[in-house]
Amino acid sequence: MSRLNHLIHQIRFLLRNLQFGEVWEKLLRRAYSESVSYGLRRDITIPFEGPAPKIPIQVRPLQPADVPRLLDVNAPRISEETVKELIDRKSFVEKGVGTCYVAVDPKGNPCYMQWLIGANENESLAKIFNGGFPRLAPDEALLEDAFTPETYRGLGIMPAAMAQIAVKAKDIGARHVSTFVFHNNIPSLKGCKRAGFYPYLVRRDRWLLFRRRLTFTPLPQGTPYSFDAKAKEEASMSCSPNMERRGSASPSSAPSALPETESNQKKQRETRLTR
Repeated sequence: MSRLNHLIHQIRFLLRNLQFGEVWEKLLRRAYSESVSYGLRRDITIPFEGPAPKIPIQVRPLQPADVPRLLDVNAPRISEETVKELIDRKSFVEKGVGTCYVAVDPKGNPCYMQWLIGANENESLAKIFNGGFPRLAPDEALLEDAFTPETYRGLGIMPAAMAQIAVKAKDIGARHVSTFVFHNNIPSLKGCKRAGFYPYLVRRDRWLLFRRRLTFTPLPQGTPYSFDAKAKEEASMSCSPNMERRGSASPSSAPSALPETESNQKKQRETRLTR
């Protein structure tokens, strides 16, 4: 019943914001959809120097005045996909789960947001995301619902801010911080790698006739990102002129961490980790 109540809450929120198309998409996804995601993890006790963005930023908790500046669905010249992301983030703000951190530019304008959620929020996470994340251990935390406004994209803010927000998990007693990204969302995966995260899990999520089948499969330690494995395979092939370009990978090539799914993943969003 809690899953049904959550779906009803989402639909009501979207209808209040006149997002009828999004309501229909959510219903269709629960009728049938399939996705595969990386679970990514970072041990924040290991020293790590995060990347520098193209503009200076500072990270702090979200303030009430940040919400209309970050999440204005009526802002000019924003894409339909961004409007959907804004609606999702506004809904998450209302739920009051975890701590939302923002990065601000030198003028104090918020230019990135992401939630840090600790193990004390396990029950809320399970209800909001229908069991979409593994239960957090006492020394674990989750990063979720990242968003960069369109005008600040391409400046390297996401990996820089994410690296800083992850370290704040020490304040809630966490050692390991995880996040989830769709396997074909290469820009976000590369950003997470730059923020110090590595693959440790595969999540397969399938909806059929409003029934969900969700599995989590641990990956061997040292499993590479799929784009790194592909680059290594291509480099190996280029060094082997007698190997067919479309042949099998060299035995020494690292395996790709994630298989392809059967269904089309084109509509998956850059920053939306799951729903």
